[in-house]
Amino acid sequence: MIRSRLADAAISAAKAQAHTEVEPRHVFFAAVSEFKDDPRAEGLVAVARQRLEPRGNALQPPVLTPAAEELLAQMTSVDEALRLAAEALTSGGASASEPTTAQMQTHTEAAAANGPQPAAAPRVERESVDEVLAELDALVGLDAVKARVRSVIAVVRANAERERAGLPTVNPSLHLVFTGPPGTGKTTVARLVARLYAATGVIPDSRFTEASRADLIAGYVGQTAIKTADVIARARPGVLFIDEAYALTPTSDVDFGTEAIATLVKAMEDHRDELAVIVAGYEDEMAQFIQSNPGLRSRFKTYVSFGNYAPDELTVIFRSFAAEAGIELAEGVEERVTTAMREAAALPGFGNARFARSLFEQAYVRMAERAAADGVVEVDELHALLPEDIAVDVEALHRKTRRIGFGPEE
Repeated sequence: MIRSRLADAAISAAKAQAHTEVEPRHVFFAAVSEFKDDPRAEGLVAVARQRLEPRGNALQPPVLTPAAEELLAQMTSVDEALRLAAEALTSGGASASEPTTAQMQTHTEAAAANGPQPAAAPRVERESVDEVLAELDALVGLDAVKARVRSVIAVVRANAERERAGLPTVNPSLHLVFTGPPGTGKTTVARLVARLYAATGVIPDSRFTEASRADLIAGYVGQTAIKTADVIARARPGVLFIDEAYALTPTSDVDFGTEAIATLVKAMEDHRDELAVIVAGYEDEMAQFIQSNPGLRSRFKTYVSFGNYAPDELTVIFRSFAAEAGIELAEGVEERVTTAMREAAALPGFGNARFARSLFEQAYVRMAERAAADGVVEVDELHALLPEDIAVDVEALHRKTRRIGFGPEE
């Protein structure tokens, strides 16, 4: 369904720019980039990409705005999507710094008449490495992860300095393996790594693209390579993040995962100056995945291990969710949260920060029910969580989290 495809692409565009919301500009970018081979999209991708600036600093996934939802509902076909995008991108909204389609076509024709021209450097306002590292340091816990990421970036910066001085460099792979249980911040740190690579200049853009097995594997022979190559093309230049990458591990000679991995390995070599791949998942399954292909073993040399959060760290994360919602914690709430985290951590299905968010959302529901108990909801009753609002859903935690893929059952 075209709406779902465009919604996913718009969300990815907002994530790549670290924006908190998916707005119409993200939808327009999704439309022209998804159908960039259509003549009607010619010259519009650059305009749409420029309108995604400036970057934000969000660490949480973006949410669709009502305006974006309404726009997506109107895009019932490729024709309608491109028509709406063209109208928005070529009418009054273009500023002096945003070339119109006609201007871009004129520029292209002039360039063709004068022979090949050098590609213009992208106009990217780089963040400083120290700014992004400060955001990394601000994350709760993850001390070992922060040290490992700093080590990777230190080597990248050292190589850049040696190259400027005309000295030989040691070029370690920019591709990374993140291992650890769910809810430990792997996606959040991967986004920061993308921005760090761009800040150092080792990759020309901080674009961040997420993919899973479903995004890379097709249902018929020969189509998986095309589908995987398309995802890679959309990720360049930038970082391609494949969560639960072990789901690609081939289980037989006819598993399409083999085709996806082969395409990925080739792209990692062919585009090593503009593409970094970060794969993530459980430690044991990721070890099997990397060992499944010699190309993966030679390209993924740097591992970053994410451990479980401590109960007091999860309490801090819980407090941050409440602060974002403008909700206070009454006396005794934090102690009860820490106890809940300690009890839940011993049970199967524990999701670390995901559990902390779930616990907060459940507490919010109880606060709302408490406020509505007398039939009248007053805003004063919605300012603070009380200790009785904190309760662990033990039954849900006992239902073991299903791991996606074809790894061995425990």
